[in-house]
Amino acid sequence: MPVAPEFEAWTEAPAAGELRLIPIGGLGEFGMNALVVHDAQSLFLVDCGQLFPSDDQPGIDSIVPDFAYLEPFADRLQAVLLTHGHEDHIGALPYFLRRWPVPVYGTAFTLGLVEGKLREHGLDPELLRSVKDYGRVKVGDIEAEWIPVTHSIPDACALALHTPQGVLVHSGDFKLDPEPLDGRLTGLERLQALGDAGVRLLMADSTNVGRPGRSPSESVCREGLEAAFEQTKGRLFVATFSSNIHRLQTLVDLAYEFRRRVVILGRSLDRNMTLARSLKHLHLPDDILVDAKDAHLFDRDELLVLCTGSQGEPMSGLARLLRREVKGLPMEPGDRLVVSARAIPGNEVAISRMLDDAERLGAETSLEGLGPVHASGHGSRDELADLIRAVRPNHMVPVHGTYRNLRAHGALAASLGWPSERISLLDGGLCLRLLEDGQVDMVGAVPVGKCFVHEGVDHMVDARVVKDRLILQEDGVVFATLLVDPQTGELAANPTILSRGFVMLSDDDAYADLLAGVARQAYEQAPAAVRADGEALRDTLRLALRRIIRKTTQTRPLVIPVILEAPQV
Repeated sequence: MPVAPEFEAWTEAPAAGELRLIPIGGLGEFGMNALVVHDAQSLFLVDCGQLFPSDDQPGIDSIVPDFAYLEPFADRLQAVLLTHGHEDHIGALPYFLRRWPVPVYGTAFTLGLVEGKLREHGLDPELLRSVKDYGRVKVGDIEAEWIPVTHSIPDACALALHTPQGVLVHSGDFKLDPEPLDGRLTGLERLQALGDAGVRLLMADSTNVGRPGRSPSESVCREGLEAAFEQTKGRLFVATFSSNIHRLQTLVDLAYEFRRRVVILGRSLDRNMTLARSLKHLHLPDDILVDAKDAHLFDRDELLVLCTGSQGEPMSGLARLLRREVKGLPMEPGDRLVVSARAIPGNEVAISRMLDDAERLGAETSLEGLGPVHASGHGSRDELADLIRAVRPNHMVPVHGTYRNLRAHGALAASLGWPSERISLLDGGLCLRLLEDGQVDMVGAVPVGKCFVHEGVDHMVDARVVKDRLILQEDGVVFATLLVDPQTGELAANPTILSRGFVMLSDDDAYADLLAGVARQAYEQAPAAVRADGEALRDTLRLALRRIIRKTTQTRPLVIPVILEAPQV
């Protein structure tokens, strides 16, 4: 499996007869999926997703791709093609469309989710263009075809790109569920027909490549959820992904059978269920929904509470319940909380804390004896192998996942008979080039990166700000204030040291005196040119203080030198 060497950033336009595939997000990580498809005439994106921040990115609401590569080609940018409506595939669209207002193509449920997102950001949804299953759209010399796939969200699709360089298949997120609850099967026959005619390249989801066998059908979740209804004497609380409409349908059906009314907690849950009902993806019995403020009118064993918060999100419906902020709907002994979702990597601690909070209120949280309450929306190894066999591509490119996932997916293709020279492992920014003569190679790289979004701030947050926040969170801050005589340029007083969140040595006064002495020495030894340059002087002081702090405490607090002029008498 060839891996590209280091390349200089490549910003030249593709030559005639050349097609580039450039992942600017989603490879080497889970989330932020965005693939640039670029030929001599046009350029478009497949998906435009966000990445959710981790604990080491405090104050950040979301992370989106750096679209710098697109700037020189803005006049050629023609569209965004969406595979489905999960946030890691659509979440960056508002930030992208604010700069490049191009048409966005996708299936009805996908675009319904995008429309709500655009309205939240004050953007006009007039750019959205709906495509039906097996529908086609022409973008420059390339024709895109939407092929249905089963996933944990309605209307998910793979894309077949019919290009002058041959047919390219992008799987999107998929599984081969033989019994999807909505009856919408993966279009395997169409994929096989494309394979029979000849597929130049397959880009396939690598999320579950490490799981043997097959992912269970969504239909198996009914068993475990039904057991939860049977075994719960009080209120039944279920937290799940708000986009998993199939799971929500199962829960609503069971609520009807067990004569429970349904309370919805969480804005995204309410919005997505409303959208799904309007598109006939979700069917609710009459009068089954109850407003949270009226929940006290019903006995505890007459209620199912559906809520957001399966990942321990602090502002979710479940989090508000656990903080007792939802009046008339307390969680009490005899109640049960079921988390009907997988833990996204990185959220394990938050989820554990959430379950512990529910147990403190007396609720049962164990899933033991219930049976399955969740089924993955991503295909496991056997399904990934089935897709490769069905499409039979000339060239295989694993996508979606960490590099370890991509490498394992490449090894799977090799075990099925694909030679290493026909398997490419890409990373963010690497350019895969396809020529009309059949050649496929990696020829360069483009600048890629992450842009940090802090809601309420009208511009992207610099990565250095995020780093400083993390330092403040972990090691605190040290202020060193120097009072300078403006006439002589000498210190008018000894430097003062103030810290917050920084743990000094056992004798704080003595340690503060040590830092003050270091600051004084650094100032007095600074050349005249450095003293005259405020920024250079602050850098000198910062470096000297960081060095002594790291040497004496093994910590790295944020050091902020402050230079003030002494008032004249």
